[in-house]
Amino acid sequence: MARKICAQRSEDAVSTVVSAILLLALVVALITSINVRYVPQWTEDAEHLHMRSVIKDMSQLKSGVDLMLTASGTETGSFSAGMPVTMGGGEVPFFSSLSSSSTLLLNTRTVNMYIITELSGVNQDTGDMMKGMGSVDFLSNNDYYPNQRFSYECGGLVIGQDNRSVMKMVPHISVTESLNDTIDVTIDAVKLGGLQRTMSSNSMEEVYVTSSNSASIYNGSTLVDKLTLVVESENSMAWQDYLSKLMQASHLDADQYSINSNSTTTVLHISGDAGADIRPMVNVYTFNVSLNVL
Repeated sequence: MARKICAQRSEDAVSTVVSAILLLALVVALITSINVRYVPQWTEDAEHLHMRSVIKDMSQLKSGVDLMLTASGTETGSFSAGMPVTMGGGEVPFFSSLSSSSTLLLNTRTVNMYIITELSGVNQDTGDMMKGMGSVDFLSNNDYYPNQRFSYECGGLVIGQDNRSVMKMVPHISVTESLNDTIDVTIDAVKLGGLQRTMSSNSMEEVYVTSSNSASIYNGSTLVDKLTLVVESENSMAWQDYLSKLMQASHLDADQYSINSNSTTTVLHISGDAGADIRPMVNVYTFNVSLNVL
């Protein structure tokens, strides 16, 4: 009788151990399945949401500078603002607490603008006044969602992915034809000064912007026969597409302008014809940018 009881207890113990092992194996298999099949998709979705947050942050940076540009045109004095940028994203609660890092770069790229005008065969250009326009760049380092770059340059916000780029928020450039056939070309260019900075982070960082000065290159008092705008930037695809749409909206005749572009330079050329002159109004607003003042 005692042997039967011991054998039964032994069988019960073995059954408990086997059940525990099977349950543990089921849990491991379930966790493995979730990590392999679902966590990458969840992480990609989280990184996508992070990119949408960055678009909002960089858009607010552009809008903040626009407000200071408008204020500096009507009032004297200096204006400053801190613009937060969310650097990290991609966390999946309970499964992945790690967030992807990103990089902010200030004034690390070559961005130049030139304006060349012609009057009675005599050329005049802006020289170094619009050289070194500066930039604020955000580069993502995602694990699953495609990496994107956000660039604020010359007053416009560009979004790039792989070898393509598009102007998300346009700079202050307008081309219109008045009733007397005069072509008004207005450019309010934003020039970014300050030290070159590079910072990688997965937390919140702040881009600090301070208005510095403004200069009027053309005030509209002189009419010219031809005007050429040159933009040197690695985002030439975005500039070409933007300027093409700008000129289409201007309703100028196709033979009054041309746009040429390569991988680093975009050139817009506008010509006045008989009875049509060009009135340029060009201002350059300089702002200093820095990271994490406090």
